[in-house]
Amino acid sequence: MGWVVYDTERPQRMEKYYKKAATARRIVTQHNTERQHDFYTYRPQSVWACCSYREYEGILMGLDGEALKMWRFCNTEIG
Repeated sequence: MGWVVYDTERPQRMEKYYKKAATARRIVTQHNTERQHDFYTYRPQSVWACCSYREYEGILMGLDGEALKMWRFCNTEIG
């Protein structure tokens, strides 16, 4: 199961898909961090987040709040 990087303002739009959680988290951190360069300052226009693809299926279905929490609970792998 992979990891999805998505825009928090438009969660139905997946930005990237990664096989490892660490890589997805690194990309999200890099994107969301403001950086000062010689001639300009990079400010992200949107905020990205990441989650497992299993959780992202719940987001695609339009679940939020308590419904999304229940989806995560019911679809958590045990073991």
